[in-house]
Amino acid sequence: MIKIDDVLVDHEVLNAQFACDIAKCKGACCTFEGDHGAPVLEDEIAEMEKNLEASKKYLDERSLRIIEKDGFLEEKSDGIYTRCIDDKDCVFVYYDNDVAKCAIEKAYHNGESDFRKPVSCHLYPIRVGDFGGDYIYYDKIKECKPGRVNGRENEILLVDVVKDALVRRFGKKWTEKFIHQVK
Repeated sequence: MIKIDDVLVDHEVLNAQFACDIAKCKGACCTFEGDHGAPVLEDEIAEMEKNLEASKKYLDERSLRIIEKDGFLEEKSDGIYTRCIDDKDCVFVYYDNDVAKCAIEKAYHNGESDFRKPVSCHLYPIRVGDFGGDYIYYDKIKECKPGRVNGRENEILLVDVVKDALVRRFGKKWTEKFIHQVK
């Protein structure tokens, strides 16, 4: 474990090799089983609301009904999360053949939105925990094995894959210090 400013970083994050292989994992990070979706920061809520219409055009009727009836976020005792469908798909999932993808990100890449997606999604498979301060760790789930293999085979560091997300979450100066620890 190392500390960069006020953020604890698990050593595994520093050395991990990883590059998503969505063709093999099928977008598993958007379809985790559980009682909540992606963590959302307070300051992301207004951005999500402002850009919601751009994302909705990529969603199926089931997602649209749930958003209309219950909203796209839910508050739990430990934070705010995107709503899930049947304790699995994030409400913003759409399918491109058999691959789960994010409607928020599609709208962003199509120039229809200025919000990319929740930073927790952008950082994945890095997670940020709270133990009296931020703690960064590598969430190594079995569904991401193709990403680990791809990263090793192509010698791609996880920190290079999530650099833009780290800047979004922690700022440019902190990210530069973090990358200096890796290289």
